Amino acid sequence: MMAELPLALFTTLAPIAAGAFIALAVAFFTTKFSDEQLKKIDRMTTIPVVVLVAGFICAFFHLASPMHAFGVFAGLGASPLSNELLAGVVFAVLAIVYWIVALAGKLGEGARKGFSAVVAVMAVAFACFTGAAYMMETIVSWNTPMVPVAVLGFSLLGGVSLGVLVLALSGALEDAAKGGFKMAALAVLVVGLVLGVVGLLVQVMSVSGMGNALVDGADLVTAASAPMWIGVVCMVVAAAAAFMALRNSKSTALAAAAPVLAIVGVFAARLAFYAVQLSVGLYIG
Repeated sequence: MMAELPLALFTTLAPIAAGAFIALAVAFFTTKFSDEQLKKIDRMTTIPVVVLVAGFICAFFHLASPMHAFGVFAGLGASPLSNELLAGVVFAVLAIVYWIVALAGKLGEGARKGFSAVVAVMAVAFACFTGAAYMMETIVSWNTPMVPVAVLGFSLLGGVSLGVLVLALSGALEDAAKGGFKMAALAVLVVGLVLGVVGLLVQVMSVSGMGNALVDGADLVTAASAPMWIGVVCMVVAAAAAFMALRNSKSTALAAAAPVLAIVGVFAARLAFYAVQLSVGLYIG
């Protein structure tokens, strides 16, 4: 699983950063922020942008020949990997343009809601395409809808946690928590946790009955158990920390702990995912 470290980091950081834009869109639709609060939120949005860029840098270094990176787009429509990267690039461009325009003070209330909604929808699409890129017939242990389900869950869980931190550092979380954002964020948080944990557990545990005389699927699951359960525990605690931050909106420490725990948890879950890689040639069906 350590051989896939760059991709594990990419599929941890980029979807979580995408999820943060979903959380911010929810905040803009549920809360009336002052102009000063919006300026601070836009400045603090630098955090998910940096996390997003860091994720893409990790993916870039996974390539055997980084100079040929644009060659991956040759398979658009036919290659899940090409489709994933296209969705990622479109999302990243939209998110960064949104951030720049917001920093420049060029977004009115209606434009901000509309633009943030477009970015949020593309964030969901990016997370789904990221998981779907692993649904390939040659890797039987990955060829399940539970993979994109889990990645979408990671994005929502980690994204809300990171979005809460952005609002807390902007001094806007207290106002957001007084309105509809608290319940909306909690709903997204719970959905993300359920999708992430269930998707991970079902996908990993289903490998137990796979394999042949050379490879025992149960052994793969045993090897993946430690990072899998670390991931589950960290994600549950991250969700709890984000929920507590929403209830105690003045606690920056709780708001900061949530995304850190989410990143650790999702990263561990991704390591568990890569640990149960089983090709079709080693599967007895």
